[in-house]
Amino acid sequence: MPDAASRQRPPHRVHVLRALQRPGRVLLPNWLAITFGRDIWTWRALDERELRHELEHVRQWRRYGVTFAVRYLRASARSWRAGTGWYRGNAFEAAARAAEEILDR
Repeated sequence: MPDAASRQRPPHRVHVLRALQRPGRVLLPNWLAITFGRDIWTWRALDERELRHELEHVRQWRRYGVTFAVRYLRASARSWRAGTGWYRGNAFEAAARAAEEILDR
């Protein structure tokens, strides 16, 4: 019989579906991955930095639950109004970019 540790859900799952590349790039030209809850959806394998970025979004989802989506959109709107674009100035994206750097220091 499996022990409790082996029955636990993994903290995240990465789904690589090449078919996501084209439809994703219609909306977002530089699109690579999107995270919903603990599921990371991407059109190609992620390198270590990219995975750290997406894992920060997994942590954000864990912290805020379903309200994360609304919080993310609000952060994008604030960023847009501030003149930094919807993505670059988004506080959640800034935290994810910082997570990319953690092991590179």
